Amino acid sequence: MLFQLLFVTVSFSQDVTVQGHVTNIFDKSVIGVSVKLQGTTIEVFTDSIGNYQITAPVKGKLVFARRGYETRKITVKGKTKIDVYLALDLNGSNEPEVNTGFSYVKQSKTTQSSTPVDQKLIKQNKEVDIAQLLQTIPNIKVVYDGSDMKLIIRGMKSFNGDNYALIVLNGSPFYGSLNDLDRNSIESIDVLKDAASLTSYGSRGANGVVLISTKARK
Repeated sequence: MLFQLLFVTVSFSQDVTVQGHVTNIFDKSVIGVSVKLQGTTIEVFTDSIGNYQITAPVKGKLVFARRGYETRKITVKGKTKIDVYLALDLNGSNEPEVNTGFSYVKQSKTTQSSTPVDQKLIKQNKEVDIAQLLQTIPNIKVVYDGSDMKLIIRGMKSFNGDNYALIVLNGSPFYGSLNDLDRNSIESIDVLKDAASLTSYGSRGANGVVLISTKARK
């Protein structure tokens, strides 16, 4: 009886490795989702195809969160595979600040639309490269011109034949290769993909603007 009691106690205290896949309403993989063990600092992010892996207690609870989606909490219950569906956050409970390219202002104070890459993903997931970071933003497509990385914002077309988004690095247009940027120096990435891009950057912003800030600017 004592042996059985000890066995049960140890069983409930064991950890399991949980793996899974995160998708959205369009049945598309969601990149850069924070998967956190509730009540701890243990956190991982979904990779470039929406997969994750985390070690958790058999009775632990996982919190799935990403900007633009409703947060979900799921109890492990000893499962080793948990696939998750995230619904779009239509309420927008926390008013975000918008990067206009020149300053940060409250969204209600501007007509300009800016979509950022999750800050925690940039800071904590160093193995996720620049291309994968950019692809966490809806409607961004990474293409390659030879070895050079280019960005296309779907739905935006230019009449001059150049459909690539303008890259602005630390406030100035950047015409070099994104492959040359140091991934570890990146502090923030924001994307302007509406008419406000034209307001701020003229015809150069006709295909959208990708704002990249690095730690070197401080």
